[in-house]
Amino acid sequence: MSTNIVFFGSSPYSLIILEKLLTLPEYNVSVIVTKTDKPVGRDQTVTANPVAQFATDHHLLLLQIEQFNTDFHSQLSTLTPQVGLCVAFGPPFFDQAMIDLFPLGIINIHPSPLPKYRGATPGPWQIINGETTSAVTFFLIDLLPDHGPIIAQLPFDITPTETSASFYQKAFTIASTNLLSVLSTYLSPLTSKLIPQDHIQKSYYPKFTKDTAQIDWSWPEIKIDRFIRALTPWPIAWTFVRNLNGDPQKMKIFSSKFDQKLILDLVQIEGKKPVLWSEIKKYYQIITKK
Repeated sequence: MSTNIVFFGSSPYSLIILEKLLTLPEYNVSVIVTKTDKPVGRDQTVTANPVAQFATDHHLLLLQIEQFNTDFHSQLSTLTPQVGLCVAFGPPFFDQAMIDLFPLGIINIHPSPLPKYRGATPGPWQIINGETTSAVTFFLIDLLPDHGPIIAQLPFDITPTETSASFYQKAFTIASTNLLSVLSTYLSPLTSKLIPQDHIQKSYYPKFTKDTAQIDWSWPEIKIDRFIRALTPWPIAWTFVRNLNGDPQKMKIFSSKFDQKLILDLVQIEGKKPVLWSEIKKYYQIITKK
């Protein structure tokens, strides 16, 4: 008899896990929970996120929410949920009433070696801080963010050219590959052993915004290179430059490399098309002071 799983997710990386989960006959995805459709882009076109679109395309039961309210609790309880699986879902955070709906708990998959790098943006910060190894952590959700006991940690390397996109793809692919074994071990009473987090070792870093993506040129050049890679594909590192007429302009930096010194690669002056920095650098000077 298969185990009823409720899947919570909202991002393209959630799909890596969801698609794998749907192939496992031991588990029945009774419902997919994601966020309501949001306005996107300059035109603010209301658009479904990748999880919602996938569920619709494959005729899977879907609930789209912004908060855990009484109506949602009632809907979920009628589906007899046994265990939850949460992957890149984001707020709202799970309250005790939600947690209590699942006799076997809610499992979260977090791309960091918890308790280090708690929070919504663990990938970029691990790259910026020069980490060379990481892990994807399966843990049980409790009332505090990224705080619950650990089910399993799967290690992987961070390469010298890692971007946030490649980091997350790697982390969730490893989680997907090991999904069956981790779930089976956790749900087996003979082998399941939860490991409490060592909260003394915890670290937390804030989310990035377009404003905090501005480059700090007082950093060592190797850290600036990591910063540029870490903020790819969003929100994209940027700086101010001055053209020959002396007018400051904003410039996005999509890519760079470090070989004894920082070398900028693909950039985009505000209002213009992306271009190689080597083709335009004689016309612009980087403003290094904020």
